[in-house]
Amino acid sequence: MRRLIILAALAVSACVTGPAEKDWVGAEDAQPFQTAAAACSQTSYNIEANFITCMAGRGWVKARKTGS
Repeated sequence: MRRLIILAALAVSACVTGPAEKDWVGAEDAQPFQTAAAACSQTSYNIEANFITCMAGRGWVKARKTGS
């Protein structure tokens, strides 16, 4: 039973981690967001600049935040 609870917790946590598509703007010919984010997560070594550069190469740029 404990193993089932741990597996369920891991499955739920996987859904809430990672970049959100709403924070990115894709070009017309951009790779699908989830595919690009997964590939870039594997190759960026948890360095944000590497991730952003990788995503740009796949057609995605970070959306500009507007202040109030």
